[in-house]
Amino acid sequence: MPAVVSDSSPFVYLARLQRFDLLHTLFDQILIPGAVWREVAVASASNPEGLEVVKAAEAGWLKVEEATANPSFRDQGLLGLGEGEREAILLALQKSALLIIDETDGRKVATRLGITSIGTLGVLVQAKLSGLIPELRAELNRLKAETNFRFTDKLFERALRSVGESVL
Repeated sequence: MPAVVSDSSPFVYLARLQRFDLLHTLFDQILIPGAVWREVAVASASNPEGLEVVKAAEAGWLKVEEATANPSFRDQGLLGLGEGEREAILLALQKSALLIIDETDGRKVATRLGITSIGTLGVLVQAKLSGLIPELRAELNRLKAETNFRFTDKLFERALRSVGESVL
């Protein structure tokens, strides 16, 4: 299976939905840069996402790997991103990996650099397509109601269509 790198926010949202296990089931192993580890496992250690990330690292399916800074990417918008997003993008670039990231600016930079990315919604779509969750609509409604994750009705409908669920 190809390498997968994640930023912090998908950990937050999936842990809060009690769906963190989907990451391991879908991807076998996930790499994160040191900045993401510090954001989630250290700064948010007592939150659901911090507990889940530490548990995943102890189980061996989540690994911390440092990104090598490359000054030639300064003009690609990286400097305007947070440290976690920037390091996750650089690590995904180094590893030719799928990147799991929610932030719009980070996804735009990743796309410009030729990195394939999905976000929390993409993880939930893949989980539905893999038969890991019975209904995408219920998960998207929970994501909207139980977290501060925001997405448009158009994106909600597009996600439902992508898994063959009715938009009505």
